[in-house]
Amino acid sequence: KNLDLRLGFDLCTEEQDFICKRKKVVAAALKNVLQLDEDLQEDEVPVVAVVTTAGGVRSMTAMFGSLLALQELGVLDCVSYISGLSATTWTMAKLYEDANWSQKDLRGPVGDIRKHVIKSKLHCFSLDHMKYYEKELCERKQEGHKLSFTDLWGLFIDCMLHHQGSTHKLSDQQLAVNQGQNPLPIYLSLNVKDDFSTLDFKEWVEFTPYEVGFLKYGAFVRSEDFGSEFFMGHLMKKIPESRICFLEGDLL
Repeated sequence: KNLDLRLGFDLCTEEQDFICKRKKVVAAALKNVLQLDEDLQEDEVPVVAVVTTAGGVRSMTAMFGSLLALQELGVLDCVSYISGLSATTWTMAKLYEDANWSQKDLRGPVGDIRKHVIKSKLHCFSLDHMKYYEKELCERKQEGHKLSFTDLWGLFIDCMLHHQGSTHKLSDQQLAVNQGQNPLPIYLSLNVKDDFSTLDFKEWVEFTPYEVGFLKYGAFVRSEDFGSEFFMGHLMKKIPESRICFLEGDLL
């Protein structure tokens, strides 16, 4: 009782509320796409997901193109979930900076990311950027985070995909789904062990704007508490939530 994490295999309350709101959007979209004469009942509305996979910059750009195609076909609003791992999470993180991204013309974000992809990456290794990376990593360590090479990689990704550093956090994306206006993003990562091959041991970790956890164990913490220290289900030391660029380094 009174734990600071959620134990269970059902959807969290916030996600259940999201599904109720999203079904109204999906029902209206399906009625239009299928040219139905009557409104769909709640139990007739399907839960559709777009599932993506890894592949570096190619998968990132392919996902942008696929979502644009779905929008042009008029079926993007029929989708309730979008999941990704590795570089497709870069696409998702970029889009969900805008709380109403799926209601806007995606040719804008596609054009913007094209500029970032084709530009030279040498500036990411400039002396000024190296000083910036050092400053960010020092601040991160002072906050209580354990540093690793993936933190540096996350800063590099941030530099590669933005004109300037993004302050966006995973929990900020709640604004993009609180009215059911966009599909709910599920970012995926693998938990592995140093002494075991991934063929022998691996566990999926799910990240949403609401919570982070293992479906395998039915254990989840609030997204803003991810990275903090817990003991026996209780929050022992609150550590500031990471910027999403550091999660992108881990999700690769």
